[in-house]
Amino acid sequence: MIELLLFDLGGVVIDIDFERIFKKWSVYSGLPMPEIKAAFRADVAFERYERGQIDSTEYCRYLCESIGMKMSFDQFSEGWNDIMVAPIVPTVNLLKHLSAQIPLYALSNANPLHKAYWENTYVDELGYFRRIFVSSDTGHRKPEPDAYLQVADELDVDLQNIVFFDDLAGNVEGARSLGMQAVQVKSPADIENFIASIHLGN
Repeated sequence: MIELLLFDLGGVVIDIDFERIFKKWSVYSGLPMPEIKAAFRADVAFERYERGQIDSTEYCRYLCESIGMKMSFDQFSEGWNDIMVAPIVPTVNLLKHLSAQIPLYALSNANPLHKAYWENTYVDELGYFRRIFVSSDTGHRKPEPDAYLQVADELDVDLQNIVFFDDLAGNVEGARSLGMQAVQVKSPADIENFIASIHLGN
């Protein structure tokens, strides 16, 4: 029995584009965009930031030093948040429909700056979720088992009764390895087709 639906945010509910970050940082730092893009890594510091182990100021300092960018924290933040393009409208419309039928939650690898941005910018679109689990709050990143186990534990739901939607294959496999049903989302149709296949709701 499916008791709740669990959604990733970036690439599933909110369209994201890393290129926008690099473009904005290039404007502020004066470094060529290709140079910034080539130097950026989702490295240990990035993962520590997403686990809440370092704060935004420290990550900004590290990133600017490692890439060689000179810009203010506000400029860093503006570029960093520019990754979020817009809500994915067909998916948001589906969330509205589904929210009347089954509890909806979200699970995101994210950081305090992105969390603050989406909480202020996408209030209505994300309002269909009863709770958003964020890695920088929980200390666990997908596809680490504890990221999924914490959701199931706090919501008191068996893993096999959760359906998880994520755009990254690794995160989907991580969920499946624990017994969750999981769907890789390459377009809103992947969500729609799965929902139709299980005849959820009326």
